[in-house]
Amino acid sequence: MLDRRTFVLGAAATAALTSALPAHAAAAASASGAADNPRQAAGVFLASDGTPLMLTEDNGQWVVVDEGGSVRITEGLAGADLVDVTTHGSTFHAVGALKGDPIATIWESTDTVTWREARRLHGVRSEFTAVGGGLAFGSVLKHERASEVRIAARRTSSGWSTVPVRGLEWTDDLSATAVAATADGWIVAAVDISGTVLHTSRDGVTWTSRPRLDGVAVRGLASVDGRVHWVGNEMVDATPLTGVLDADRTRPDVPRDAKALGVAGARSGWLTGGRLITAEATR
Repeated sequence: MLDRRTFVLGAAATAALTSALPAHAAAAASASGAADNPRQAAGVFLASDGTPLMLTEDNGQWVVVDEGGSVRITEGLAGADLVDVTTHGSTFHAVGALKGDPIATIWESTDTVTWREARRLHGVRSEFTAVGGGLAFGSVLKHERASEVRIAARRTSSGWSTVPVRGLEWTDDLSATAVAATADGWIVAAVDISGTVLHTSRDGVTWTSRPRLDGVAVRGLASVDGRVHWVGNEMVDATPLTGVLDADRTRPDVPRDAKALGVAGARSGWLTGGRLITAEATR
């Protein structure tokens, strides 16, 4: 699996992929402070002033941490099990599920500190696992919390509402790891035992497959200057990698043990030694 949640792929596949888990999937080493050793990082995003921030949990409390180690305690995320976070215009979106029997939920903030619940699904065990460009992806879950059926929600002027998904049925057993708006619509990533599968859509409803990225677990996508940038970790030895779709992948200037958090603007975000660091999205 390439998600912090339990995803049954079999013992051999799980062992092969554990080292390539995205940062939100692997618990960091235990420690005394969130700035030093966050237990669970939802991802990286840009503050209103362009500062890269990490949303992470420490001792059961979600906090916002910058590259200098400054920590701000959030409000409104009690009981949240977050998986991804992003900036969308002047609003910040975080997705995941309510803890316990999971219920897919979306939270919003205008200042990165105070959050409110913006959308909650009802009637099924579910979670959202990726958000970007006003579109959230997730899954209805099996009892072992494996992905069973794809779900999606779209943000409009009237708020968040679920939308149908066509063309992704063959990836229903994979958890979406990243989604981003592009000049032509959206692109979404999901990870299997061989690498990352990618799909694009003009309307957010009907999706078409595009060439996959083998050997890498993509954790973040972003459209920068008309090109789609990605960040992730190599699946065999977890080497940090970045790239541009339809171009070469590169090794970013980050420590070798860094785990990808995502893309924030034109910079990639990484978790290393319990700290947030960033680098150019591509070099």
